[in-house]
Amino acid sequence: MKVFVVAAVVLAASVVQAAAQRVPVDTNPTADELRNIITFQVDNDFFNPVYRSDRDYSNGIRFGWLSPALPDLPDSLAALSNFPTFFGEDPATSVTRRLGISIGQNIYTPQNTDASQPIYNDRPYAAWLWAAFSLQQTYKRPDPNHPGQEIPVRLDTVQLELGIVGPAAGGEFVQNNFHTLIGDPRSMGWANQLHNEPTLGLTFERRWRTGAKVLFDTPKLEWDFIPSIGASVGNVMTYARAGGMFRLGKELQADFGPGRSQPSLPGSEGFISNGFGWYLFAGINGEAIARDMFLDGNTDGNDIVHVTHRPFVGEAQIGIAFLYNGVRIAFTDIIRTPEFYERERWDQFGSFNVTFRY
Repeated sequence: MKVFVVAAVVLAASVVQAAAQRVPVDTNPTADELRNIITFQVDNDFFNPVYRSDRDYSNGIRFGWLSPALPDLPDSLAALSNFPTFFGEDPATSVTRRLGISIGQNIYTPQNTDASQPIYNDRPYAAWLWAAFSLQQTYKRPDPNHPGQEIPVRLDTVQLELGIVGPAAGGEFVQNNFHTLIGDPRSMGWANQLHNEPTLGLTFERRWRTGAKVLFDTPKLEWDFIPSIGASVGNVMTYARAGGMFRLGKELQADFGPGRSQPSLPGSEGFISNGFGWYLFAGINGEAIARDMFLDGNTDGNDIVHVTHRPFVGEAQIGIAFLYNGVRIAFTDIIRTPEFYERERWDQFGSFNVTFRY
């Protein structure tokens, strides 16, 4: 709880400090930036290319909408995500702002899903039904290779998350009916899941696009590196995060990498490419975790089962993304180090992401 309070104070202080800083002047949005962006993504351990399992973070699904660029957003609202710059980076010359709304469901299960009795040395059954409201700001600077044009160099996102954990989140209904549909055994221990609890969280993430070098002009091949930092406070997750992603391909300036349902690595729904683009990517991420409801149990301590979370967790990802006209398709394979002390196993799952503009 002390960590929660300190983190909340730090985030609030950052917002106040940011409000006093100069907000870069918006550009006149291009026709491409004035389109809506729709995202559908699904995470599932069924997509493991090597070993298929049905445990830990078992399934996640998300629908997202990102607004067209908002050049006339009031400064009072824009200041909510205009956090201070770090590390002495050069100031941006313009910014593109968008509002986003997402809804999703995450499902977590222990390894033994045949047992109906409580399992006290493995993660509890849990489901989370959530909605998120975000403000994204893409900062730009002049493109040294193309006079008169700008390139995105930083993406800031501040997000408010509301939801419910427990039977009301519908995890048992979704998982067991889907298993029946595909002919898999039903999970028998949902009677032991975390009980109903409303959730509230605030998350901030920053991503930079660095490097951005052209290796070959014909055929075109580029690389870049996207370091990131972030923090979240709330009764579901309280953590600090740092990581980075290396990309190799074509039209990398189109986005900051594909997104994913939480827990997540750098990425964004937004992209601007109109031609054909592609890239391979690989990333690593480290998290310092103060609270994880899906391991620690309900806030009131009246849960049936809980385990002890590890304070530090690592994650790695590899994947590929394709962009063509107004569509982006990406697949990511994710592996996470052990998340709680009672078991030493690693978690692996895959993520499909389809995003399009209209």
